[in-house]
Amino acid sequence: MRTESVKITYSRWLFYTHLSIIVAVCARYVASVTTGPAVHTLGTLSSLCLILVASYHIVFFVSLNYRPVWFEPTVVFHSPFAWAAIWLLVFHGEDRRMADTADDGADMVAVHPLRRFVDRRVGPVVLLAMHVFVWYMRRTVIGVTVFERKSRASLLSYRCYRVYTALAAPLIVIAWKLYPYAAVGWWHASSSSSPSFSRGRIDTAGLFHDMPVDRVAIGRARLLATMAVSGATHMLWYSFISYAYQVVVWKDYMREGVVIWVVGDVTVCTKLH
Repeated sequence: MRTESVKITYSRWLFYTHLSIIVAVCARYVASVTTGPAVHTLGTLSSLCLILVASYHIVFFVSLNYRPVWFEPTVVFHSPFAWAAIWLLVFHGEDRRMADTADDGADMVAVHPLRRFVDRRVGPVVLLAMHVFVWYMRRTVIGVTVFERKSRASLLSYRCYRVYTALAAPLIVIAWKLYPYAAVGWWHASSSSSPSFSRGRIDTAGLFHDMPVDRVAIGRARLLATMAVSGATHMLWYSFISYAYQVVVWKDYMREGVVIWVVGDVTVCTKLH
């Protein structure tokens, strides 16, 4: 049985829609790093999560339109971190210390309550909706790519990938926790002055305002919930969109090909273009 061909590249409206999403995410990232000194804001949870999401969509967009060989690594390895980053924002929101205090340094900017509500509640949900929209619109090409990867992987590799997907959220949290120390390590390596630690803060000899190192804690229950939701939904979605495929033959990789998939007792052939 042969079905109508499926377009896996971008139509004009989807091209500009996804481009608009990328601009919106990047604008939100820029906004997140302008609430204070860059050494502070680059290391907030919201900034780290947003840069993961923005970079994912940028590479996804560029690879599918211009650099097809980048698409598989993006879908397989980058996607779990972008998805986990979104769910961290949904469950946790922005860094409360940055949002709720404006007296940690002269350059800190007080955050309006309405903006705080948008950042913590509305923004993450909108970000989640935009991400799911792109996933849904490009589900065929993502599913084919995941199927090709699974067909080449061993059972052990596939199980390790499931663990990799589940661990994306705690790895982001670890990076967030370690950021102040990494920033101070860089400053110490490039400066003759030495930072000092006092009452959970870092004094960087006047170059930066005191940097908080006692980051607001993410509870274990919330982190486990993020791991469960982000890891499980990512694995279920990837399994769902790739389980039926049997064979993929490319005439021009990621541009034109044929895929054979089975549903029940019916074998279907679909042209991809």
